[in-house]
Amino acid sequence: MTALLLSLVLSASGPGGPRVVEDDYAKALAEAKKSKKLLFVDAWAPWCHTCVFMREHVLNQPAFKGFEKDVVFAGIDTEKTSNASFLDKFPVSIWPTLFFIDPNTETLVFKWIGSADAAQMKGLLVAAKKKDGGVHEADALLAQGKSQEAAEKYVSSLKAQTGDAAVRATLSLLNALSSAKQHEACARTATEQLPALKATSDRINALTWGLSCAMELPKQVADPDALLSSLVKESTAALTLEGALADDVSGLYEMLVDERRAAKDDAAVLTLAKAWLAFLEAAAGSSTTPAARAVFDPHRLLAGMASKQLDRVIPALEQSEKDLPNDFNPPARLALAHTELGQWPEAVADIGRALTKNTGGPRRVRLFEVQASILGAKGDLAGQKKALVDGIAYGTTLAASQKPTGKLKALEDQLAKLEAPAAPAPTPTKKKSPRP
Repeated sequence: MTALLLSLVLSASGPGGPRVVEDDYAKALAEAKKSKKLLFVDAWAPWCHTCVFMREHVLNQPAFKGFEKDVVFAGIDTEKTSNASFLDKFPVSIWPTLFFIDPNTETLVFKWIGSADAAQMKGLLVAAKKKDGGVHEADALLAQGKSQEAAEKYVSSLKAQTGDAAVRATLSLLNALSSAKQHEACARTATEQLPALKATSDRINALTWGLSCAMELPKQVADPDALLSSLVKESTAALTLEGALADDVSGLYEMLVDERRAAKDDAAVLTLAKAWLAFLEAAAGSSTTPAARAVFDPHRLLAGMASKQLDRVIPALEQSEKDLPNDFNPPARLALAHTELGQWPEAVADIGRALTKNTGGPRRVRLFEVQASILGAKGDLAGQKKALVDGIAYGTTLAASQKPTGKLKALEDQLAKLEAPAAPAPTPTKKKSPRP
């Protein structure tokens, strides 16, 4: 899924775009209280391609300016250690996440994980401002992380909804079912509701939820193959829908490639991945700024790997590093590309540059993990251990709300395995002579 990303600096997000309070939650909260407006916070990260896509390709459109009459816009970079206090109050586990906050009580009234074009954003604002009804109760439950209860409330309230409200409730229901790991109900709901979803963005959002759930169906489910096949067919058709956000289409390509890979259909993976890469190259080619073009780099890397055409991707990543010299993402992606090709000196140099450009945050732990992996594959045991030690040491300095505990545990396990004494060779046993 995709979602909104607000500007990287405190300014308008583009010509005619909304003014955004960046990385200052207290200021945004005070402004919302004073103006008696809803507070909208986009929690994002600079490595999140969807986040950057929305900033570079969506929020710079004039249509978003009109929302300022109802909302104070704020953006929180979850990688910045200065934003740990916000994350203590409003944890984030999926990027990006949109929060709608009542500034008077500082309580979460609505939370959304997913994309939003101008029309969908209007629906989200209406939903967040509404204070009554079963769907609003379901929204509150979902915001609190009570996914199962929220799903049940959405189901019981959906029949009373019509028009845009019904569409928005349906997408929220799919979100809740997926979060509750009710994969069968999620996949079937997406299939059943698809005919009612006419807008391209709504249709793709529903397919994204539904297909992701269908790929997790347990074998004991009735007709799992038929259900999955139906959603694959609809998702494939959606790749050419007019008016689709490029990042949403790319997300569908990624899932379809993963689905074929899981089915061990190598030929289909190759065909899909080649089409995916061509689509991304066209989207990047039509971008008007280096940052807008670089948005497509992470998926170009994945498509290049899947299509075995990394030679077409590396020049674009190199160009992104030249265009965006302070961004750690291009050299980090180059490191992965060169690793895939077994080009160890280049990969080592790439990840080294990425670490010098990354000033901190949870992602830095991941960069150390990549560095350790590269050095280990290269045969540099001492360097591999040092990278793991450095990653663990840095990660432990992060606030609890930003600490990637699972990643740190993985690094600690790797280090312990490397430092474990070698098991003694087994003592050979003397073979007994066979009886005559």
